[in-house]
Amino acid sequence: ALFHPSTFSVNLDETYNYLANHINSYFSSTAKTQDGKEENVESSSSKSSDLALVPDKPESAATVTPTATRKGLGHYLSYSAPTVQAFVGSYIAPLVPKFRTQEAKNAALDEKKSENAAVKQTEASGSKEQKTAEEKAKKFLLQQEKIIARVSVDNRTRALVQGLYRASDVKIYINRVEDLGYHLLQFPETCGVAVKEKAIPRLLRLEQAGDPDLRAAVREALVLLGYHAPVKGRGVRILSIDGGGLRGLLALQTLETLEALTGKPIYKLFDLICGVSTGAILGFMLGVFKMPVKECDEVYRKLGSDVFKQNVIVGTMKMGWNHAFYDTEAWENVLKEKMGSHILVETSRDPECPKVAAVSTIVNRGTPLKAYVFRNYNLLPGLRSHYLGGCQHQLWQAIRATSAAPGYFQEFTLGNDLHQDGGLLINNPTSLAIHESKCLWPNTPLECVVSVGTGRVENLGKNSTTSTSLKTKLTHVISSATDTEEVHAMLDAFLPPNTYFRFNPYMSEDIAMDDSRQERLKQLQTEGIRYLDRNAEKLKKVSHILTREKSSVQTLAEWARLKADMYNGVRINLHKL
Repeated sequence: ALFHPSTFSVNLDETYNYLANHINSYFSSTAKTQDGKEENVESSSSKSSDLALVPDKPESAATVTPTATRKGLGHYLSYSAPTVQAFVGSYIAPLVPKFRTQEAKNAALDEKKSENAAVKQTEASGSKEQKTAEEKAKKFLLQQEKIIARVSVDNRTRALVQGLYRASDVKIYINRVEDLGYHLLQFPETCGVAVKEKAIPRLLRLEQAGDPDLRAAVREALVLLGYHAPVKGRGVRILSIDGGGLRGLLALQTLETLEALTGKPIYKLFDLICGVSTGAILGFMLGVFKMPVKECDEVYRKLGSDVFKQNVIVGTMKMGWNHAFYDTEAWENVLKEKMGSHILVETSRDPECPKVAAVSTIVNRGTPLKAYVFRNYNLLPGLRSHYLGGCQHQLWQAIRATSAAPGYFQEFTLGNDLHQDGGLLINNPTSLAIHESKCLWPNTPLECVVSVGTGRVENLGKNSTTSTSLKTKLTHVISSATDTEEVHAMLDAFLPPNTYFRFNPYMSEDIAMDDSRQERLKQLQTEGIRYLDRNAEKLKKVSHILTREKSSVQTLAEWARLKADMYNGVRINLHKL
């Protein structure tokens, strides 16, 4: 190398000038001959000898070269390219501008990236803010629409109630009462507004009129508001009927005996009739249509033979196709033909019709499964049942839903819910019926609860310590889910004595719910008669309780309550509305 970089740290300016002159003078003498070179050598040697003869000057007299100011590396790199290339061998000069431009480019790219990121972040935050603002605006509009709709519905309710005070003709009263009933049926949440507007006192006064059509319309409107007439006897009388298909003939035998002992039809003996599947069908026949038990027995036998009749091959194919062995459409047509398009709450127009309830199971709302109660009544605002339900459905829909036994009939779609047989969840609805009665008549005690089963079989089986088969396990699960006697055991222990009565005949063998063979039906009848003979005293006790009349004190108290309700109305718990 011609020079060492350490010279830069001493006196960079002088070193640079010296080296530049030396290098330029060296390369400029390349054209001279060898002789010239020798002369130059001799002259240089003589000069050096002459210099050696000159005496040394003192150090104080020596020429002091002024110290050059230190300059940075960038100062020297700013010289012209040829000089710099001669100085550093054309290495440093090309690199320095590259370093500078690369740093500038990197800085520019970083700045652009940061700007783009900031822009994207701003856009994203702006879009999020815009979305949240739009969602808030939509929610606000929906809430505003709901508020406006609720206010308009409430105003409509108030106007309908006020219309009951301004009429000059019976027909106008009937129309206005029916308009109020239709409005309450369409918007059940407005019942509280109607009660606060004193609709019940006005309707009770109109019920005292002599026109039967007006009184019928008033009874329906009162039931929709949750106001119910007093019970028939000294307390609440409940009839509960289990499910079980054609084994319901056993229940009819028990009820026929009660009807014979009391001398009254079933609908006059009970305030509330609750049933599941077969029990609901029998309850509607006896309570809503007010059939005598004998006629109900004949109709039920014919109905069973018509519905539970299917070719095995066709039924098996249907079972694989839509999970129903029997013709569901034919069953629906029978129900529509027999029951028509009447709504459940319309049955309250008949003053002798008891409260009826049919229980189904909703299977599409997750677990646990939920019971649904098809009612012909409504509850007073502020009183809420533990069970889902409604009175706005048609009669045939209630029976269709509660009888949709898996494997026998298809599940029933009603609105957004899928209904199956109520026996999947509650095959003995006695406890549910007691709960409903507490909602209907909160201040009235229980007088008599009659629970009627459809037969039971005690299968002892084999006492084996080995593990059970899968079929046995599934049978145990189904049996525990549809067990009716556990409910009976609990109610028998908790209810007061001489209040709860259970009738459930023993069967010598298990008979399928769809077995419509005549010999099987005769076997059921024979075993039912034997059971009733053994429980004759129990039946007499029940019939005595069901025929007891109200006391004069109770009659007077009910009259006073009616007068108070006619002028003061009914108090409701506003905080529950």
